[in-house]
Amino acid sequence: LSVSHRNEPLKLEVWNPSSRKTIRKNWVLLMPGLGGDRNHFNWLARSLSHNGWPVVVLDHPGSDSLALEELVKGRLPLPGAEVIPERLNDIDTVLKAKKTGKIDISSENLVLMGHSLGALTAFLATGLKIDNQLENRCQEVLDNLSLTNLSSLLQCQLLDITLSDRKGIENLSAIVGMNSFGSFLWQKDLDNPINVPIFFTGGTFDLVTPSIREQLGLLLAVSSSPLSRVLLIEGASHFSPIRVEGQMKQSEGKDLFNLGESIVGYHPLSVQSLLSFEIINFLEKLEEKKSIPSNTNQTKGELKFHILDRTIIEKLLKIQ
Repeated sequence: LSVSHRNEPLKLEVWNPSSRKTIRKNWVLLMPGLGGDRNHFNWLARSLSHNGWPVVVLDHPGSDSLALEELVKGRLPLPGAEVIPERLNDIDTVLKAKKTGKIDISSENLVLMGHSLGALTAFLATGLKIDNQLENRCQEVLDNLSLTNLSSLLQCQLLDITLSDRKGIENLSAIVGMNSFGSFLWQKDLDNPINVPIFFTGGTFDLVTPSIREQLGLLLAVSSSPLSRVLLIEGASHFSPIRVEGQMKQSEGKDLFNLGESIVGYHPLSVQSLLSFEIINFLEKLEEKKSIPSNTNQTKGELKFHILDRTIIEKLLKIQ
């Protein structure tokens, strides 16, 4: 797509269902995180489209895998929160292209889906406003040298970024955030929570966006829907959802980095299979306006996981 806010066209993939037997009410806009690209999420787009959902996956130039490669080679600095306004413009461009028929998708209602920074961008796209205590929270955490939440650095960078006011997104049905974050931006008892269902996924081995604060705590802050849930997978990390080249044939993938178990966490392919299954389960219930059952201490193969609702999360955080 040709865009006015970038020097080059915006690249995206459209995954239309191979079978039209199941007509879905929703379509999915899927956004990678910082340093990610659309190829990392073919596994999820393919699974969703095979189950009837049209999916659009886009790259964000300047904060994709090419930008990360330039960083490694010493040519460019690490991208940060300054890329968010352009990412929001990318979303607007795709939604306009869908509305004008440049993207051929029949479903009308939208599910925003993203990994890490892609998930954060989805929340900002709804018009959710950052509260006025961000600077105080950032000052406190940045004074603490034993930083245990790496995503807080990027969140605090938003102090220097001007975000234009947004009216929200027409026909938004839900948000799915994999390894999402935003606990410094939105605290509990938010004045303007998001009223659509939210499905967060996270892992106990996530050192970038720790699940207790960044998924469990965030659901309490931003969601007012009783259909919202958190999928917490034991042993999964921030990078478990990223499918890299060669991952199907060997235990370690061949990408910009050679991602081993110390980074990816436990059984990434099993984690991705579980993510796919539970995201599809959430989307199916969404179209029926029903909730997926909350349940702790579930197992699938070698994985142990939990599906948590607001009541369970409130009890867990009180214990913490």
